[in-house]
Amino acid sequence: MVYSIKFRLDIKKNVYVSKKVRSTEPFYQISALIRINKSRTIHYYTGYTAQKSAWFGSASEANKGDGNRTYGIHRNAYAKHKSSTVLFSEVNKKLDLIASILAILAEEHDDLSREELIEYLDVEIGKKERVVVEEDYPVQCKRGENPLWVLGELFCMDATVSKGRNKTRFNTINHFKNFERYRKRSITFDRCNMQLLSDFMTYLIQDEGQNDNTHRSKAHYSRKKNRNTISKILTNIKFFFTWCRKRYGITEVGNIADFQVPTAKYGDPVTLTQEEKRRMFEADMEDENLEFIRDLFYFQCSIGARVSDFFKLKVENLMLDDGEWCIRYMPSKTKESTAIACRIPLTEKALEIVSKYKDEERHPKMSLFDFPKHAQTYNDSLKKVFQKAGLDRTVVVYNAYDEAEFKPLYELAKSKFARSNFIDTLVGKGVTDNIICTMSGHAPGSKAFHRYHNSMKNKQQKVAISLLD
Repeated sequence: MVYSIKFRLDIKKNVYVSKKVRSTEPFYQISALIRINKSRTIHYYTGYTAQKSAWFGSASEANKGDGNRTYGIHRNAYAKHKSSTVLFSEVNKKLDLIASILAILAEEHDDLSREELIEYLDVEIGKKERVVVEEDYPVQCKRGENPLWVLGELFCMDATVSKGRNKTRFNTINHFKNFERYRKRSITFDRCNMQLLSDFMTYLIQDEGQNDNTHRSKAHYSRKKNRNTISKILTNIKFFFTWCRKRYGITEVGNIADFQVPTAKYGDPVTLTQEEKRRMFEADMEDENLEFIRDLFYFQCSIGARVSDFFKLKVENLMLDDGEWCIRYMPSKTKESTAIACRIPLTEKALEIVSKYKDEERHPKMSLFDFPKHAQTYNDSLKKVFQKAGLDRTVVVYNAYDEAEFKPLYELAKSKFARSNFIDTLVGKGVTDNIICTMSGHAPGSKAFHRYHNSMKNKQQKVAISLLD
């Protein structure tokens, strides 16, 4: 569709004159003059009015606006929307939005009638509510509700996945909603395509916690996102459309399947060596609570469980199997894909820790230990434990900007170190991947698991260099 657009002040349409002050300058309609396919002209009222002294409409007056525009409201002037006074920036942004919507419509349509064009613009700039016909979708939508966001809420309440997975989905949908506010144009299923996801990726890369939070919900705080975070968000939003198609038969999306999500970039995991683990276990904590946290961590190192599964362990998960004490549990993260329980025989020191805190009156359904209420509390205490044990080895980590940072080990201490120590030690001792996965709960072919094969590279490099002498 070929088009041209020009904004002007309709001097002939005087819509408001103050009755109190006779000398007040009249307010006139701000209209768009839209020429379609060089055959017809459409006058579109933007919903705003302004005085003649506040309006400019030529290139020679462009410096009076808020940029290099050739039309709009003068800087620091004001206009009216219905009976409300609005700033110049709001009006100018709305005019830009109308121009951008028209550009998109020109790409999507060969021609539009006057009624169709006005209907599109009224809905997109907020003059009218979007009307959703309930029969068109397999979910009930209230008048004016967008089916995409209705299904987005259901996507975040999926009973077939864990609470943690649903929380991740909720954050993803939140980012997508903020993207809609940022682009100032509603997102519907029929507008979702490869280009939209590319724009969404650009938004995620540039969205790094600027002071301008006008496009974000009040509960959402934005910060710089690294490559892996962006990859995870894009993977989830792409899966959302697949989920909508499989569950509810939504097929009006575009070529989303062709969009390539950037590959996550994993570095070598920070691990705790066996010597450092022994030093920590033998150190005097001088505090009963820190001693308990240290013992919990050592026990976690002995079974390699994720902290989410570790805190769910009950007395019944400790059992005598084939003549040896072991921990058996179902990992929550991979139970849908593998449905295989983890079985980990316990070492002598792990059994000592169990005996140390054993309570004969505990019911089999009660927690194996008096775990901290929150994982963050556990991590904060671990930092103190590591510092008490003198684990201050300098470690190189990379922030969201891919910049190297040098920090002492105790500042990075967290529950994940227990799992990495468990896997790293077994990989270093030559235990096969299949056996380790039966204890760690990794899904077959996990990319994260193969990072631990780099754990022995320092020793291998040392051996390799010795060959040069």
